[in-house]
Amino acid sequence: MHGVPGGDNQSESDVGADATWVANDHVTSLATILEPLSEIRVSQHLDVVEVCLCWERSNRYSIYNQQDDQIVYTYEATRCYARQCYGSLREFTLITTDNDDNRLLYLQRPARCSSRCFYTCCCLQEMNIIIPPKETLAAMKEKWSCCIPEYELTEPEGHTKFIVKGECGHFRMCNTIKFSVQNTEGTEVAVICKPWGGCSLKTFIGGSNNFNIKFSESLTKEEKVMILGSSFLLDFNYFERHGKCF
Repeated sequence: MHGVPGGDNQSESDVGADATWVANDHVTSLATILEPLSEIRVSQHLDVVEVCLCWERSNRYSIYNQQDDQIVYTYEATRCYARQCYGSLREFTLITTDNDDNRLLYLQRPARCSSRCFYTCCCLQEMNIIIPPKETLAAMKEKWSCCIPEYELTEPEGHTKFIVKGECGHFRMCNTIKFSVQNTEGTEVAVICKPWGGCSLKTFIGGSNNFNIKFSESLTKEEKVMILGSSFLLDFNYFERHGKCF
């Protein structure tokens, strides 16, 4: 397994950074990395300090291929007060790098209030998916729904590319949770699955989330990037610890 680039000190200093990165020709793009893969695993790092002290720290994720090799790494850049006060509703910047710390993807969600109980708040969640140099690949937007979570992945021109649908009832214990990614014709093209981790200490204390993403052969490499990016908004909206006032 490769070493982990980035880190907490780096993420704090990157809060004010925008997506104007230099796209170096010698750096392999995220789309090219994902192109040959039919399945990946997103694993959030377990932070012992966060669990023991109940002090929310910046999220960090490693993404693995089917051979369990780390292919890219994602870390969060947010202000400390936002993590402690707003919990999972905080605005965030997620930066994805390769194993040499070259930036490949930029995910940005603004701070928007939300009603966790009735899903009636007008401020539904949104997130932009950006690739170097400052090119918006897609936007993920939450749709109003009564029971079943539903999102749209839209292209920069505003056209709907994919619909992401969850299942009715999202229990944290003893349940594998599935989100289906469908094209505009209703055909399933990918599955984002959060498996039940079993009766382990890591599952009991929480603090980390793992996802499996399966891609169909019909997807382009850019579409795989969109779907990978969308999984992080699902993580924050459904599986992260909420702020005390929400």
